[in-house]
Amino acid sequence: MGKPIDRPLRIAYAIQNVGGIDFNYDVGDTVPVKQTLLRLRGAGHEVSCLQLRGGSVVGYNDISKLDDIWYAPVGMAGSHLFRRFESGVRRLQRMLRLPYFAFFDAYRFYEACYRSLPGHDLCHEHNGLFCVGAALACRRLGMPYILTFSADPLFERALGGRPLRGFHRLIAAWEAKFTYQLARKIICVSEPAKWHLVESWQVDPEKIIVMPNGVDLDLFRPGYNLPLIRAELGLGEGPVIGFVGGFQHWHGLDRLIESLAHVLREVPNAQLLLIGDGRARPIVDQKIAEFGVETAVTITGLVAQVRVPEMLAVVDVAVLPYPQLPRELWFSPLKLYEYMAAGKAIVASRTGQIAEVIQHGQNGLLVEPGDVVDLARTLSGLLKNSAERARLGHNARAQAVQQHSWDRYVSCVEALYFDVLRHRLAEREHI
Repeated sequence: MGKPIDRPLRIAYAIQNVGGIDFNYDVGDTVPVKQTLLRLRGAGHEVSCLQLRGGSVVGYNDISKLDDIWYAPVGMAGSHLFRRFESGVRRLQRMLRLPYFAFFDAYRFYEACYRSLPGHDLCHEHNGLFCVGAALACRRLGMPYILTFSADPLFERALGGRPLRGFHRLIAAWEAKFTYQLARKIICVSEPAKWHLVESWQVDPEKIIVMPNGVDLDLFRPGYNLPLIRAELGLGEGPVIGFVGGFQHWHGLDRLIESLAHVLREVPNAQLLLIGDGRARPIVDQKIAEFGVETAVTITGLVAQVRVPEMLAVVDVAVLPYPQLPRELWFSPLKLYEYMAAGKAIVASRTGQIAEVIQHGQNGLLVEPGDVVDLARTLSGLLKNSAERARLGHNARAQAVQQHSWDRYVSCVEALYFDVLRHRLAEREHI
């Protein structure tokens, strides 16, 4: 196994995926990345984050200070001739409506990583579409490369109605497979995600580590001023069903609104609070009008993450109404752990990781994916039973504290780093 490593590490975290991570907004994949960086630094490690930003690659030494950045050096990609050529090609691309391949971005990021990674112990990247620059630099430098696989971007594009086709898809698939093969270890968020990598991408299951997302236990805590928050949101006296998220097509909000129409027949003063916004908003608005539930629905729009806990505090039943998807739910819903940490009674679809975390009747209730009647019946029953809501919420909070904190998650990441480096030392000793 090699000699033990008993010093703080120098970690490079790479983010070429410009569309997926924005440290100014604590939503989606940004949350686990930000928590990882902050808590690794809090554990004493030196963490540098490299992120593609327009025509530059910026670096952060402390992600809590977003204005304190440095610009990573590049070679040819920073030259005037390269930039003029890139600008011309991009104009031609727009005129001819050619697809985006990220060749220029990947090369720029490769050059920045190649010049900035020496001196670090390893590089950790968050996967994304056409993100190959950091992996190429690690291969050339002989540096351990670790990848977080949060989802398959090709599959998500297809599911969202924007599939890649032909040569465009071929290049994306080749680059993705290259990163999966190069990675010493791949962190993925769920068992379905792991087996998707194994079956669809032929990744060795031994290199895949399943680490579900976590939650900030201090942020999502019981104890807010509920009457004040209800008044601010314009909520009446009735019980509240709540959803937090980015309004994606696979969230099942259309079925939730249809279920609400059924719920209102049993619990006429019930209300639905939708905390968030996103691509599926037009469908949400259409369904609200179609089922005539306008007076029972409140949509907050996008809100800062620090405000989500207080809004969630007024929710009586929190819901994850995922429909039946073409592939089993592959991601690790942040909202699930937020609901648990907030001590909410949870009603969720029986799919993917949700069905592993929620024990039906113990820390939440499971319904069949896409079954409007089952969802409505379960919601109505809980809205009428405050004692059962309290019991389920108490158990959910207890499990979040014991198993799903970000500190626990980052401790596992830290242990993985040390394991990779010990194996690398052992390999060198045998050369």
